Amino acid sequence: MKRIALLLVLVVGLAATSAARSQQPTKVPATKPAPSVSDTVSLKPSPELQKALDDLAAAVQALALKIASDPQIKAAAMQVASGAVNTAQQVVAEQSVAIQEALKSAAERISAAQANPHQRSKRQ
Repeated sequence: MKRIALLLVLVVGLAATSAARSQQPTKVPATKPAPSVSDTVSLKPSPELQKALDDLAAAVQALALKIASDPQIKAAAMQVASGAVNTAQQVVAEQSVAIQEALKSAAERISAAQANPHQRSKRQ
């Protein structure tokens, strides 16, 4: 039971770390990349990565089935999940000013883009 709870904590921690990394500002490259013709990217995982992803999916599915069938594990998982929710609520509360500023900035950009659609099309 403790192993499952620890695994859940690990998975939640990895997800939180991944989310935090995605919110960090990216470094600007020293040289500008060549302009691309297409703005879409096609990614194909390597066979090793695909196998790892499939194994992870199978492990998560097995864990979910085990959690659903065992009341003790289910209770432990609920405690871990409620802890994760409480932590997320605390982070949102602590970062509310930054979140509000980001939303305000995004709203202003959207409004400016909608107000001047001809300027954008002329630049392209």
